[in-house]
Amino acid sequence: MKKTILATALISLYAPSLFAQQTDSTDVDETMVVTANRFAQSQSSTLASVSVVERDQIEQLQADSAYDVLKTLPGVEVRNLGTKASSSSIFIRGTNSNHTLILLDGVRLNTAAASSYNALGLIPAFAIERIEVIRGPRAAVYGADAIGGVISITTQPKDSSVHELTLNGGSNSTHQEAWRSSGDLSDTARGHVIISNEGSKGDNITSIDSSNNYGYGSQFISGGVTKEINNNWSAGFNGIYQNYDNQYIGASPVEAKNEQETDAYVLSGNINYENAVYSSNLQANFSQNKQADGLAETNAQQTIINSERTSVLWFNHYKGIQNADIVGGLDLSYEKANNTSAWGFEKETRKNVAAFVGTSVDLDPVTLEANIRHDQRTRDEGKTTWGVGLGWFILPDIQFTTNYGTAFKLPTFGDLYGSSGNKDLKPEESKSFEFGFNGYHSWAAWSLVAYQNDIDNLITWGFDGVSYSPSNVNKAQIKGIELTIDFSTGPINHTVVADWKDPKDKTTGEQLLRRAKQNYKWIVDYNYDAFDVSLATIYVGERSDFSQTTLDSYITLDLATKYAVTENLDVKFKINNLLDEDYDVAAGSYGFPTSIPYTWVGAERSYYAGIDYRF
Repeated sequence: MKKTILATALISLYAPSLFAQQTDSTDVDETMVVTANRFAQSQSSTLASVSVVERDQIEQLQADSAYDVLKTLPGVEVRNLGTKASSSSIFIRGTNSNHTLILLDGVRLNTAAASSYNALGLIPAFAIERIEVIRGPRAAVYGADAIGGVISITTQPKDSSVHELTLNGGSNSTHQEAWRSSGDLSDTARGHVIISNEGSKGDNITSIDSSNNYGYGSQFISGGVTKEINNNWSAGFNGIYQNYDNQYIGASPVEAKNEQETDAYVLSGNINYENAVYSSNLQANFSQNKQADGLAETNAQQTIINSERTSVLWFNHYKGIQNADIVGGLDLSYEKANNTSAWGFEKETRKNVAAFVGTSVDLDPVTLEANIRHDQRTRDEGKTTWGVGLGWFILPDIQFTTNYGTAFKLPTFGDLYGSSGNKDLKPEESKSFEFGFNGYHSWAAWSLVAYQNDIDNLITWGFDGVSYSPSNVNKAQIKGIELTIDFSTGPINHTVVADWKDPKDKTTGEQLLRRAKQNYKWIVDYNYDAFDVSLATIYVGERSDFSQTTLDSYITLDLATKYAVTENLDVKFKINNLLDEDYDVAAGSYGFPTSIPYTWVGAERSYYAGIDYRF
């Protein structure tokens, strides 16, 4: 019945749009957003809560990786367990770290083997052109995993021609050497290439007195070509290859350290048609991730995890009805993976066929949005998700928005088919509601949003009297408020973020682990002539962790400066954790039968310098 009502609503939205009259309004944010509904639209007409970070902002922060950018955004918490190559968690609005969909140049990086992507920190910031973060469910657009939100990273450069070299170095023998080029190959073709090599000897990342240092090394290559065939047709190809090794804590941080070696690549090709009112895109993608783990000293491989994903997306966008956009298409995927560990699984496969349709209607001063999608998988009855939104400029410079959406996350192959797996597991499901206000003024831009996300069938591993196994036993409810203000005081630009939330396990009544109830952020940047400086101040509140541990709150300050020596040469200097704050990131333990607790510690004050040279 609900699906019928929604389908009827999708159709009935268009009659009013044919005769809607325009009303006067002040200029609003015209930053273009692509990720929310898969087509370009202004940020003010995108009803989802979204943050967009362009390359110049990334350079202003002197971000070393995507993590450096994400941790400054509203609703996002990042927990690094060591270097940026180490296992890390990204929590969007307090949801689990595997409740976020990761897209790289439009290609899904979440795998059936792990259902999350831990190497996000090894996508060098030098290679990133743009980051879009959608906060809130987007399963009706993208399918599984987008319970908390979507992170979309673009490496393909914009139209400008550029040839740039960067050299960076700093504490713990950290180094990076990278090059990027983009430009015209002919009158109708463009190409780009990005190459990066980086690494660090690392440091002791735990509270335990140990001589172990946990370092990493990484190589990243990205390239692509786009071709205009004629006025209506175009085609493109993009490829990404990444190889890295990372040292991490084994069964005992004192006695040994493990090393993980990973080869990963993404290949993507597309052909596109566009006229004045209709566009169609056919995209084929293939990704592979092969991960080998073993003892660092002996280099003995103990576990190999291999996952592959092939997908085809046919996306259509019709804008022949005044003030309305209609989108729809098919999304097909085939995944396979295997895990050679003692608790792993033989080669398993999963197929998915999805159909989706959506719309956005501008009835100035009201905007309406609706999406619905059905995913049909092998060995499963399938899942239908939907979302609706409304935006209303109650004043020329103040917009009210509200959204409701459903989402789901599939069990991993390890959950289902591992030696202690449970083939009867159901997908995790969520229902989310939010409302808020956006202000667009000459003196400031601001956003205030309240939300609630109820998650059922949470997969939890527990002891059943024989072994540890997963089951759908837990429920979670997350309530929160986000406040963001952007303003300037003379030549100084400010971004202030405040997050308050209550991430609760409804089964136990306890706070969800490693998520703070309070996060505050203040990003300041100043530009004068050839000199740039930015200061990122981040407060993280108390967090609950394993073994009934409560981790204290902390504050970090990161200072970055840049000086343009010439039009082509920039000199950079950065200090992370300026005040040398001592803090714990997460808690752990080792040893059996007696468990010895320890913590992963935050990085101490560190220094970095580098140059950028453009040819």
